[in-house]
Amino acid sequence: MNKTKEKVKLDEILKYLFSTSNKVLVKLLNAIFEEDFKEVVRSGKFPYVWNAIGYLSADGIIIFECDIRRDMFFDILKRDNNKISYHLEFQTKNDNTMVIRMFEYGFKKAKENSNIDNSMRTLYFPKQKVIFFEENKNIEDLLNLKIIFPNNQEVIYCVDVIKYWEFTEEELIKRKMYPLIPLQLFSLRKELEVAQKKNDILKIQQLSVIAKNLATKLANESKELFCENEILGEDFHKMLLAIQNLIEYLNRNYFNDDKLEEEVITMTKSLYDPEVEKQGIQKGIQKGIEQGIKQGIKQGEKKKSIEIAKKGILKGLDNETIMDLTELSIEEIELIRKEMSLN
Repeated sequence: MNKTKEKVKLDEILKYLFSTSNKVLVKLLNAIFEEDFKEVVRSGKFPYVWNAIGYLSADGIIIFECDIRRDMFFDILKRDNNKISYHLEFQTKNDNTMVIRMFEYGFKKAKENSNIDNSMRTLYFPKQKVIFFEENKNIEDLLNLKIIFPNNQEVIYCVDVIKYWEFTEEELIKRKMYPLIPLQLFSLRKELEVAQKKNDILKIQQLSVIAKNLATKLANESKELFCENEILGEDFHKMLLAIQNLIEYLNRNYFNDDKLEEEVITMTKSLYDPEVEKQGIQKGIQKGIEQGIKQGIKQGEKKKSIEIAKKGILKGLDNETIMDLTELSIEEIELIRKEMSLN
């Protein structure tokens, strides 16, 4: 099997694993950057941010979904119109040029976020971290880069490092870093590389059993998260697909066991189909109850929307922007403006 093609396959796994729902990504952002953003409660297009979808969270934070390749960007626009950016980079192996690339990414983002403070152009770098997935003793806790300007001014640029191999799946669940759970399978690769170089067939067979058991354990833990409403059906599906594809990746590079892939696919399918169906039935049962309380919820949401509209008017936002934030009609917003002008 061509290793280059398999590397591309691994990149694809990372890409769709980190395109899970915003509900899950907010929790991941909180855990990695030690923030406390609340769960997304409403979404819609925001005309004052180019090509972005806005998500209004329970604490009044708007989250903009950005590009996800092998890195992830979050833009957070607060009520005071201050924007905070976050950059999370995914790295499989140690790379001594990583800190330079992080600086380049950060500088590019800072240019987008540049502003004039006290008549001086200011660049705001995003908060950045790198996750290294494969264990390597040469990886430090910080990436450091010394920048020396022509006038001999020196700046030390630092990026925090997360060493994925130091986390168990239990710790990942506790911290709510759910998209990272399937990648526990990837942690077997280092041992497999060593066994393959030594042509240790017995060790490879033992690791094959470990991989199958771990895949089953991770799939069942994902199922529990879905049943507890910690992740959505789409997240559950993507996590199971990641487990399948990681097993495929390990198998085609190291195990060469045709039955392994088939058994894991059968296992994950048996978990996903009945659980999604069961939740659908439960939602149907709850629907009648929900109808009875909808009116009360709508009244509460209306009051909240009016308060948000008032704050938006005081901040000078236009009607279209307030309409997107609150889902109030133009007529309702104009009426609020009129009432505020009379007070």
